[in-house]
Amino acid sequence: MRIVIDGYNLLKALPECRPLEALDPERARDHLIALLGRYRWLKGHAVTVVFDGWLDGQPLPRRLNARGIQVIYSQRGEQADEIIRRMGPQVAHQGIAVSSDRALARYLGQLGVEVIGSSEFGARLRAALQDRSQEGTDGQQDDFPSPSRSNAKMTGRRASRAERRHQRRLRNL
Repeated sequence: MRIVIDGYNLLKALPECRPLEALDPERARDHLIALLGRYRWLKGHAVTVVFDGWLDGQPLPRRLNARGIQVIYSQRGEQADEIIRRMGPQVAHQGIAVSSDRALARYLGQLGVEVIGSSEFGARLRAALQDRSQEGTDGQQDDFPSPSRSNAKMTGRRASRAERRHQRRLRNL
């Protein structure tokens, strides 16, 4: 599975990164990349994180690999959302985008990209890393049902095909 992440959205959603971002944005980005690198190693997903460089970035977009994570900094004058929009067709039907931006989520949803909020992914990220550090305690992993989707079992009906696909992708996350 491929995961494309709006970097600053996720930084703001992780409580351990928020204060660090205010003091030293570069260290906060490095910390996030380290967390995502551990997550990628555990889960085996291809992870791309896109950071805004539009206010004080380079004249050209910058791409690098760090800890197995593809890191993209947008060029000066361009927002990360624009890069993620362009990546949408590549991610459609095979991956997930992580962003709390409603307009971006709506656009990606029209392309067939599954989008989850940064806070939900942050909770899954922390749970995966915590489960790994506590491996062997009970051997069970929480499934974290999506708060934005209804639970088909509660209504007595079968979930729609889109809902079942969404749940399957989230289980693999």
